[in-house]
Amino acid sequence: MNALERLAHARGLEIEYYDALGRHRRASDESILAVLRALGEPLRTPDDAEAALARPDGERASVYVLWDGRGDFEVAHADGKLTVEGVSDLGERWSVRADVANGRAKIEGVPFGVHDALVSGAHAWILSAPTVSYGEPGRRWGLFAPLYALHDRTTPDAGDFGTLGRALDATRSRGGDCFATLPLLPVFAERNEPSPYAPVSRLFWNELYVDPRHAPELQSSDLARRLLESPPAQGDYLDWVALATHRFAILDALAVACGGERRAKLEAWTSARPHLQGYVDKRVARMADPARAAQTVRYAQWLADEQLAALGAKGGLYVDLPLGVHHDGYDAARFSDRFAQGISTGAPPDPLFEGGQSWGFPPLHPEKDRATGWSYLRQCLEHHMQNASVLRIDHAAWLHRLYWVPNGAPATDGVYVHHTNPDELHALLSLLSHRHRCRLVGEDLGTVPDAVRSSMARHREARTWVFYFFAHDWGWEPPPEGSVATLNTHDLPTFAGWWGAKDVDDWVDLGLYDEARAADAKLERSKLTSDLKRCLAMPEDASAREVHDRITLAVAEGPGDLLLLTLEDLFSEDRPQNVPGTFDEKPNWMRRAKEGLEALEKPENDALLADIRRRRPV
Repeated sequence: MNALERLAHARGLEIEYYDALGRHRRASDESILAVLRALGEPLRTPDDAEAALARPDGERASVYVLWDGRGDFEVAHADGKLTVEGVSDLGERWSVRADVANGRAKIEGVPFGVHDALVSGAHAWILSAPTVSYGEPGRRWGLFAPLYALHDRTTPDAGDFGTLGRALDATRSRGGDCFATLPLLPVFAERNEPSPYAPVSRLFWNELYVDPRHAPELQSSDLARRLLESPPAQGDYLDWVALATHRFAILDALAVACGGERRAKLEAWTSARPHLQGYVDKRVARMADPARAAQTVRYAQWLADEQLAALGAKGGLYVDLPLGVHHDGYDAARFSDRFAQGISTGAPPDPLFEGGQSWGFPPLHPEKDRATGWSYLRQCLEHHMQNASVLRIDHAAWLHRLYWVPNGAPATDGVYVHHTNPDELHALLSLLSHRHRCRLVGEDLGTVPDAVRSSMARHREARTWVFYFFAHDWGWEPPPEGSVATLNTHDLPTFAGWWGAKDVDDWVDLGLYDEARAADAKLERSKLTSDLKRCLAMPEDASAREVHDRITLAVAEGPGDLLLLTLEDLFSEDRPQNVPGTFDEKPNWMRRAKEGLEALEKPENDALLADIRRRRPV
């Protein structure tokens, strides 16, 4: 092992690995150097690595994890007694005596919280959390759909928080536990950049989802009412720019009408949020009238906060925390010191994307936010958990390691960067989940390292089970206990699309499959679907919807904590919401649901959900 490799290992880099294709990969020296520089190493060439090894590993913060309020950690203190004192993130002051032996302090009785502490005269952060995250016994089920795709008689163009409330009510009235959706965070829709996984911020809500019908100002604004009655016509795919123009105009009219006591409440709410003005400035920077737009965005955020709090009070809201943020958004600018510069988050090669993936958003630096007691990440988590009954953690493997691709490098030439101590992140999740009574789900599609899955199980973070990945000619491997079971996800084809191998057609369109490979893939899919019908004792002419319902009921009877049904599978939709690894090549994050929310009332849908309710009572 040469000096550069030794330095990379010492700084938490995994520069060699086997990808999902079974091929050995080793990052180039150029990529290793770029990642080390992003971590703070002043390197020009590989020859500088030897001198870097002789230097201390930067100024790492002292962060200690205590499970259930007790534990031990290394200290620079003589054997005997040691006083440890701190103040929690909720303002609680405490002091305990610790026993020190052989350089380790044994401590107990520390209240749950993130504590700014003094240990042996030195500053430290102490994370005291329950070992097991919040949870309740039961075998639950729910529905899923992206909010922008939803529509009904009230919101015929695209969903808003009112639509979300109606979807949640419709689910729970049928015996379901929750309604799940994609991230509800702000996006640059006016620039036609609608991806919910590249939000402007993870600390604010999407203004376009505000329901103006619940704004008191609507009664005093003729303009807002007229605009509300004439939404732009939308086809199969959303025109995000037209939607943003129309909905911002309504919000602008409402903001102008906001006065008196309501204006005073808005100003008080605004003054209590120190990050709001910076977010507003970034959000409106490219708009035609930034000063006017700033007033509108502040007002919209206030309404969004109120409306999501009301939804949260109902219970059953399942929200999604995305892995990253838009490189030109508020968080990346305001917390630029917390993000690695010159780096994109991505994924190594797999059977579909043999060139790997680079997603275009910066990763969190593994030390910078840690040195603040994870203050930025804490804010992001609390922003979501304060109203959620369930929180999905996108790409759960990041709790342990993340694939970094230097800007300008091919996605095949990335490096895994490990977190200093993943227990800190699991402790933070567990602590906040109890504080907000929010269950946790980590996205694990079967490819995460065993260490990640073990930690998730230990801390009761449910993993995900997706039918497509476990289907075989003899049926399927059942979901494990402590999992969320689904037939598909927003990144995969719908059931009807998968059944008809429409995803293979997409791969051909993208140049990922030639005609011969596509023919083989379709033949294999056809054999699998035929085998599944045989295993289910269904006739060969059974429809995709009939097979979907039979599989769903069989999965409902099996293990797993939560069963999620994709609403659009009930509508026999055959087009996906997103084709991973594509940007402009496919109309991602734009497709409207084939049917309105009222289609839940169709006899075949009501019958399926009633049957699930009998097999899986909450």
